Amino acid sequence: MQIDRAMRWLPFWTAFAVALLLRLLSLDLAPLHHDEGVNAWFMGRLLGGIPFKYDPAHYHGPFLYYMLAPLQKVFGTSPTALRMPVAFVSALLVPLLVPLRRRLGLAGITGAAWLIAVSPSLVYYGRDLIHETFLVFFTLALLVSASLFLETRREHWLLLASACLASLFTIKETAALTVGTLVLALALASRGEGEKNRLRRWGITPGGALRAALVFGAVYILFFSSFFANRGGIADSFRAYLLWVGTGVKGAGHEKPWTYFLEALLRFETLALLGAVLGGALAFRRRHVFGMICALWTAGQLAVYSVIPYKTPWLVLNIVLPAALTSGVFVQELARRPLPGWVCAALTGGLILALAVTAARAIQVSFLRYDDDRLMIVYVPSHRDFKKLVAQVHEAAARAPAGDPASLKIFTKNLWPMPWYFRDFRKARLWDHVPSRPDGDILIFDPKQERLLRSHVRQRYNRYEYFLRPRLPLVVYVAERLWEDERR
Repeated sequence: MQIDRAMRWLPFWTAFAVALLLRLLSLDLAPLHHDEGVNAWFMGRLLGGIPFKYDPAHYHGPFLYYMLAPLQKVFGTSPTALRMPVAFVSALLVPLLVPLRRRLGLAGITGAAWLIAVSPSLVYYGRDLIHETFLVFFTLALLVSASLFLETRREHWLLLASACLASLFTIKETAALTVGTLVLALALASRGEGEKNRLRRWGITPGGALRAALVFGAVYILFFSSFFANRGGIADSFRAYLLWVGTGVKGAGHEKPWTYFLEALLRFETLALLGAVLGGALAFRRRHVFGMICALWTAGQLAVYSVIPYKTPWLVLNIVLPAALTSGVFVQELARRPLPGWVCAALTGGLILALAVTAARAIQVSFLRYDDDRLMIVYVPSHRDFKKLVAQVHEAAARAPAGDPASLKIFTKNLWPMPWYFRDFRKARLWDHVPSRPDGDILIFDPKQERLLRSHVRQRYNRYEYFLRPRLPLVVYVAERLWEDERR
């Protein structure tokens, strides 16, 4: 009996193992990109005792920094250590599905688990130090907590749902789109129920609602006030929506055609998209309420993000998650139906092949072409060549005499993630132009500035050239006193 039960769960937990492997393997393969460098910088400042001050005009919410900065004391500040918590959270999307087995069945959550485990976009951004993975994790946690509260009427699930809801808003401003779409999906899926049935179904007492509101307020205020170190953060959290509405409408340099996310899904998440279409149609045919909610949620997220001109590829995670859940409805139906053996074998083989193709795509994006921005979900990456630049600079600086550390001068508007990588240089200065006296031990600049720079420098330098990002080279000058003695 126990062996049979373990065998039934084996495919699900195998999906979790695959999710862990794809997210945790070689986390230092790609250098930090622009946004990762900024996020790592803020966490470093927090560790140095400088509170994060929420700036809605330029940055997202404070959750990421306050949750991950303490982990740096334990695991260090290498790219692997910085990304590891994100990778674990991304992989934990799989076991977080377990409470939904009453809604989707074991087969349904297993199907969703595999789509999440090998999703090219969830894997790629699950290996990045950015906010989006936490946004989808807490969205799923909110859904699971609310579902458990409706099943058990135990108040601690309501309080947990409230904490998850507050956390969403402290992670990123697009939480409003996620919550709004979920509420609309719930309202549409529950149409036709009598008002009395609907109230009985929720089962929230006035006292429970008050305690849930207090939990929401506590989480929201603590994070946005930077744990009472930034009183203006609360007001800024509301002002953020005025600013981001303007950004979303204007595009701010990230505008894309309305078909952008549909094209990304077709190219990278074909199986999840197909499963969502089939699962959604089946859910409405069977009046499967949870499936209808997930289908409407998927369609709503795709519609909202397609309409808004501002588009970045990591936003697709907010569509892939509900698409995977909706696909679970279809898988659940297949598992329930008595089908001939050859049909079962053909369907199983087809699903395994499709998952293998999807996994291969995830491997291509995350391990082979992670800096190839011709792939839609690879966006403003740091070139793999940048790791050589970092090594070159550190090796040159290590040759400086004791007591006289090397000076580093950077002349470019494309700074990040260099301020993080060179944060330990005591004599580092940054410019967006070439100053009149540019000489230093190590100079980094755009090749277009080289003629002007050479007319100003007085020292002798060795020249090296690397790529910061695709099609964005940087030149490194190393002064004579830091040259390696080639006579040895």
